[in-house]
Amino acid sequence: MKKKAISVLMALAMTAGMVGGSVSMVNAENLSSGEYVYEELEDAEITYFHFSVEGKELFEKEIAAYNEIHPNVKINLELVGGGTDWRSTLKAEISSGQAPDVIAFEGASDFDTFGDLLEDLSDQPWVENVYENSINDCKINDTVIALPAGVVCYGLLYNKPVFEACGIDVASITSYDAMDEAFGKVQAAIDAGELAEEFPDLEAVVSVPGAEKWVLANHGSNPALQSEFGSAFDTYKAKELEFKYADALKDYVDLLVKYSPDADKPEALVAVDYDSAMGGSFCIGRTAVIQMGQWVAQVIEEVDPELLENIGVLPMPLKGVDEDNICYGIASYLVVNKNSDDAKKAAAKDFLRWLYMSDEGKALVSSNISIPMNNFEDYPSSNVISRACEEYAQAGNTFSLVFGGCPDGWLDLLGAGIQGYISGDKEWSTVVEEAKTNWAEMRQ
Repeated sequence: MKKKAISVLMALAMTAGMVGGSVSMVNAENLSSGEYVYEELEDAEITYFHFSVEGKELFEKEIAAYNEIHPNVKINLELVGGGTDWRSTLKAEISSGQAPDVIAFEGASDFDTFGDLLEDLSDQPWVENVYENSINDCKINDTVIALPAGVVCYGLLYNKPVFEACGIDVASITSYDAMDEAFGKVQAAIDAGELAEEFPDLEAVVSVPGAEKWVLANHGSNPALQSEFGSAFDTYKAKELEFKYADALKDYVDLLVKYSPDADKPEALVAVDYDSAMGGSFCIGRTAVIQMGQWVAQVIEEVDPELLENIGVLPMPLKGVDEDNICYGIASYLVVNKNSDDAKKAAAKDFLRWLYMSDEGKALVSSNISIPMNNFEDYPSSNVISRACEEYAQAGNTFSLVFGGCPDGWLDLLGAGIQGYISGDKEWSTVVEEAKTNWAEMRQ
């Protein structure tokens, strides 16, 4: 509904009601929107606590739009982040009896730390819209305690024209073997000089930023870890790692190395950093594939806007386990403070319902990020890579993100181990045993 029309309705309602700022005479049907059903609320003042200081302008727009239909709910925005430890601030507010009513969390460790705050949201209507592969990360003991506010997604980004020039049907790359065959076909065309005229700088298939532990460990190992543990919270609680799918992770690493510019001297890959692999290789057409996600869209656009429009996403095959999935996980969660009074909790839940179910709310929250819900088809992200990842999410072909539940420091050690394997300094069996031992020790 247009803002002007809403404002007129509100003016009429308040003129007719004149009851302490309440909206008792509002036509609920006219103020409902999308899947959001308008309900009258008691006067309330709530605090919305978020760690993303960069989101200030968007959050203020969301609050202002919500107040068009609920002017009797005052929402105080509290942003704590940047160089400030937001968790310490939140703990201090809880201790002083000033805990906020709607709170943004980053993941499983926050659910554990602030578990006494978490309201049961299982009965909220947006729950049925959340993708099946995402809802488990919003639960503790089968109880939904958080709304998934946005996602991070990544896979193997690829240059579509290169694959088209090689006559490859990308839709058929749904398995490890199919990917190996396709990459081999591209590399053979490069070596034969068949692509030199159209892609003169192309020298290999895959950029591998081996110097970046977060690429190979945090992101690269996520499929194997998620397949073992299931959810981020279960990962966080796990005392031991069996590393059931370590061999499948090895196969994935081997595949990337096999088709990299340094396939003949893989030890050189551990010196290839992010800038070299992205701006110095993939973005300028020296390679056609790289493991990255939605966050690199701006980088690609700055170097080659045309390339960005021709980026697709391939799966990260976990051989013999799940071979057609990308990684698609929740970047932030919104929870409601169960210790707030009833009027505040009602307002907090209604605010979240409006944000993620009304047409106006959906247009705002999806302006620059994908939402893991099936009611956002008409509100796609403006990010090309996010939109490509969304196709996998809608089909249920995703690994949720669990690496944030690993023991502190463990991923750095795993990353070093993978680097040692690539450079030939370690056997894979040693990498696996060290990873299992380190996990157990760190969880004691």
